Amino acid sequence: FIIGLIVGAWMVIQTEKMLNWFGPNEWAEQKFGMYGGSRLFYKMFGLIIIIVSTMMVTGWAQDILMAIFSPMRQK
Repeated sequence: FIIGLIVGAWMVIQTEKMLNWFGPNEWAEQKFGMYGGSRLFYKMFGLIIIIVSTMMVTGWAQDILMAIFSPMRQK
């Protein structure tokens, strides 16, 4: 959890450094249709990492996966 939180927060805060290291993402530039689409992509990816790591530590990820892959399970 802590590693996911640190990596995600770093990606959100240091977006410009990520852009310099990895360069612009062509898919993000096309889909978001504006200058800075890659920056938005890196920020959203960082937020997804934070959310998923939080879900894993609280158990929500397991509950969601169980609901998806075993819908007939009795509670």
